[in-house]
Amino acid sequence: MIYKQIKYFIVTILLIGITPVFYFWGLYHTELNAIQYQRQNTAKHQLNFSQKEIYSIASELGTSLKLLSDNRMLLQFIQDPSTKNRALLESLWSLTATNYSYISQIRFIGIDGKEISRLDEQNSQIRITSIHQLQDKSQRDYFLYAQALEADELGFFGIDLEVEHGEVVLPPSPSLRIFTPVEVGDERKGYLFFNLNIYEIVSQLEDSLEGGDIVEFVNEEGYYLASKDTNKTLGHLISERKKYNLSIENPKLWESIKSQNSGVYSDKESAYSFIKVEFDGDFASRSFYLILSSPNTLTVTNLDHKLTFIIYESIMAMIVIIFISVLIARYIAKHRTTSLESQLALAALNGMSAIVITDKNNRIIKVNEEFTRLSGWEEHEVLGLLPSIFKSGKHKKSFYSSMWETIQADGLWEGEITNKRKDGTLLTEILRIQAICNYDGKMEYFIASFVDITARKELENCLRELSEKDMLTQCWNRRKFESEFLAIVDEERTKSNVGKSCLAIVDIDHFKRINDEYGHDVGDKVITQVGRILNSESRESDFVSRIGGEEFAIIFPNTTLKEADVILNRLRVAINLYDGAKITISGGLTDICTNSESSYKRADLALYESKTSGRNQISCFTSAEMEQIA
Repeated sequence: MIYKQIKYFIVTILLIGITPVFYFWGLYHTELNAIQYQRQNTAKHQLNFSQKEIYSIASELGTSLKLLSDNRMLLQFIQDPSTKNRALLESLWSLTATNYSYISQIRFIGIDGKEISRLDEQNSQIRITSIHQLQDKSQRDYFLYAQALEADELGFFGIDLEVEHGEVVLPPSPSLRIFTPVEVGDERKGYLFFNLNIYEIVSQLEDSLEGGDIVEFVNEEGYYLASKDTNKTLGHLISERKKYNLSIENPKLWESIKSQNSGVYSDKESAYSFIKVEFDGDFASRSFYLILSSPNTLTVTNLDHKLTFIIYESIMAMIVIIFISVLIARYIAKHRTTSLESQLALAALNGMSAIVITDKNNRIIKVNEEFTRLSGWEEHEVLGLLPSIFKSGKHKKSFYSSMWETIQADGLWEGEITNKRKDGTLLTEILRIQAICNYDGKMEYFIASFVDITARKELENCLRELSEKDMLTQCWNRRKFESEFLAIVDEERTKSNVGKSCLAIVDIDHFKRINDEYGHDVGDKVITQVGRILNSESRESDFVSRIGGEEFAIIFPNTTLKEADVILNRLRVAINLYDGAKITISGGLTDICTNSESSYKRADLALYESKTSGRNQISCFTSAEMEQIA
């Protein structure tokens, strides 16, 4: 017995220990060269990535600004500055500000320098400035510069302070402005402005970087334009901050930056990488330095410590390997004499569950009495057959493929499954399949044990349906709608081969008048009848829900906009024909994209257009139209 344990110990330690020995030996000899090389490559990658991000942001915003300046909603507002046109324009701006978190303001300024419309975004909150709070910007430098622009030309005004009503906003908030003229025909009507939050751009860059590098912008005089320490920015504009200049704080770094357009520099405390960012073309020529910094841990002391730690790790690993090898050797010697039949009997008799045992070819060789009681199959009826005779058809082929892949890899699978009894009724089970291996590690038997949870699952499904149905209309409720809607959006985001789906929001016309004239009991009957018609006249695959009051939402899965429009108009006509055309509905329709908030907002805007255009009609606002705008 001792001789066998020694033999198993030697074999085990050779098999387990050879890989760690080579691993730590190679790690020791490559670590010194790898650390510095990796640091430099990472810094260059991070720097190039950040530069591309800045150019990408500038390009996207320039494109969006031009699209918004030519948008029909803005032109309609200029020709007819009515409350309705203002609301539509501000809703469009709200979507744009939501898509670009670094836009802090969107403004339309007239040729006289006075704000005509303005939207502010702060902390993800959209605020529309009332007409009487709009300001005169005719004396600001950026407006004077904007007047010199040609038609369709973009203007770029360097980082500056925010000023409201002639006073600098405190705490100081640096902003970057881009703008373009707005013309109708050949007549200039004003200027469209984007104000960009520099801190938000810096935050986005830092979040996109690996390793937690700090991002800073410095102008060509060495003053900070943006920094994590907001108290030292804009020293060229704020006199009390003039001391915060890179040429004063770190002269050697500043000398290295001025001598080359891009590079790396390190001192005892930090490692820096920098590059000069320049804007040309449509933008007025502007440039600044982008600097990434991180704590410098590449000192000689730390390098020695790391090598020492590698040696320490290798020693500890060998101790663990020796200990594990001793345990494995004792285990193998002790259990080698245990027969395969004993293992099989122990696994089969463990517990009071229904048992099915199959051979290596997955043919049934044994079942117990509990199996017969639950399934209705006698032992002699299933011997030699495959367990596939119990399939219910409720699971896809991929489900069984995944099950057997897990068994082959781990020797065990556990989960919930629905099978079929002998009489054809469904049997929901908690199933456990365990593989029994021979001395060579090959699977010889499979033991499946399960318990019946059919009654419990039926109760769970009943309770779930009660919690997800609207009691008045028997449509799905808002909570179930939000769950289904987010699932559709997630499929759009993760699965490229999923068919397009559509969303409609439907509202009963003049519902308040019905409540006021006939009472709330009649109003409830109207809501009930509308919900019944929507459910009965829509397709089986459509998802109809009541999301509040007299408002319904319908999801059309795997449906084009054209098909959804036909279905929605058919539902509108069915409701209009009911009860002598006393009840009508209005609807807004859109296609579902990867952004749930944007999809819902488009459908809501389309509904608003139906309401303002006379009711009893369907309007559509597509994501393609939104992309042209934003």
